[in-house]
Amino acid sequence: MRRLRAGLDYYRPLAPDSHRDWRYPTFADLVLAHGRLYAPAPWRGSPQSPGQCFAAAHALADREGWTYCEGYVLVPSSAGPVPHGAAEHAWCLTDDGRVADPALPDGHAALYWGLPLDEAFRAEHRRTRGDDAVLTYGTNPFRAQLNEVLRTELPATALAPLHPAAQTSREA
Repeated sequence: MRRLRAGLDYYRPLAPDSHRDWRYPTFADLVLAHGRLYAPAPWRGSPQSPGQCFAAAHALADREGWTYCEGYVLVPSSAGPVPHGAAEHAWCLTDDGRVADPALPDGHAALYWGLPLDEAFRAEHRRTRGDDAVLTYGTNPFRAQLNEVLRTELPATALAPLHPAAQTSREA
């Protein structure tokens, strides 16, 4: 948990000067404020799609009716280009609140910290942005984050109901 928080804190000073007075200067700030913690769970689905987390999580949420989440995943090793092992990521929650990650192979995630998005919010902003990532950059670094949320506030209707398996950022 401390490693993941350190990874998210790493991103905070990277906010552009023009974003410093925003409610959430970075996506990490939004996740730190409203995120929920989830433990990894074994994958029981079809072959996973590394590098395609946003599209794969949407497809799984659409097919199974599960909750789509965006946030960060803590990977066991902090070696390489990912600071402190925290990487932007997308996954789903099953009906009983367990993580279903259609992209990251089993054993690569130590912890998930993210925002379970309400279905209507997810669909509206995915359609409006024309991108699989709803709140963050996703796979296209030239497409901005969902700045209206970062600038003002996460709408009360944006988050799906809390699953019993989740722990909120405030509890962490």
